[in-house]
Amino acid sequence: MERLLVVRASMGLDSLARLINIIRRGKIQVIEVSSRFGSDGEAEIALRIRGEDLEIEWVKKKILASLDVENVEVIQWPGSTEIRTHL
Repeated sequence: MERLLVVRASMGLDSLARLINIIRRGKIQVIEVSSRFGSDGEAEIALRIRGEDLEIEWVKKKILASLDVENVEVIQWPGSTEIRTHL
């Protein structure tokens, strides 16, 4: 399932590097990344990702536990379709 993971936090480049390391440990594929940093130290990082719901939730929980994060949102990517196969 394709999702948009949006992280809002007070962070600098060191925190961004920690965020990337958390994402690397998760079993998700990163399709696109964009970030905005304000002069007050606030940052918003948006990642278009693909992966299993459990893995995405694991990454979200790790981000919340590891950084000075205000908010982490997981949003279904528009146009994404879920294909279920039953064996």
